[in-house]
Amino acid sequence: MILIIINKYLSEKDLSQIFNLLKHPLRRGILKQLSNGPKAYSQILKNLNIPESSILNYHLREMDDLLIKKDANGKYMLNEIGEICLQLIVKVKENEDIHSFNKLQLLVEKLKLTIFLIQIAFLPLVVILALELYLLNIFDFGTILEIFGSGVIFSTVSGAVVIVISKQSNSKLEKKELLGTYSIYFAIFILIYTIIRLIW
Repeated sequence: MILIIINKYLSEKDLSQIFNLLKHPLRRGILKQLSNGPKAYSQILKNLNIPESSILNYHLREMDDLLIKKDANGKYMLNEIGEICLQLIVKVKENEDIHSFNKLQLLVEKLKLTIFLIQIAFLPLVVILALELYLLNIFDFGTILEIFGSGVIFSTVSGAVVIVISKQSNSKLEKKELLGTYSIYFAIFILIYTIIRLIW
């Protein structure tokens, strides 16, 4: 009966996205928090014992529009679809400890940040290497322009492909992840192109 009601409002794509959202225990926890009425961001953060605000930001952003909305006071509340989904999840016994899951999520976030910092740090090293070859008169200015120009084109096209693939798989990339992807493609291209030019 509930699925019939949902189906009147949503497309197949929306339904798939909602079921994907509800798989996550923290998102189910957020829905349960909002079952008693609107809650401020800080209340949700405290009640669910979430150690890192970026984790809550991510999940609220994923749920936005489909399951939750903000009231006139800026508090989070369930929309009509969220209310229906809540009826589904209250019937499901939670077998997972949200708190321990948060620790794992925090570890994943730290790992992602470390990868991002490595990606960003790698770029200036490669750029310095190419410029050093120019200063040593191994490459002329035209070669440097060719390397960097080609790098910009390659990383822009590769970044666009990554964005298209992520949209098709319904997974959103944060700006930080896009920047990291762009910079690593740019750096790897410059490094490989520089090595090829040195060999030839």
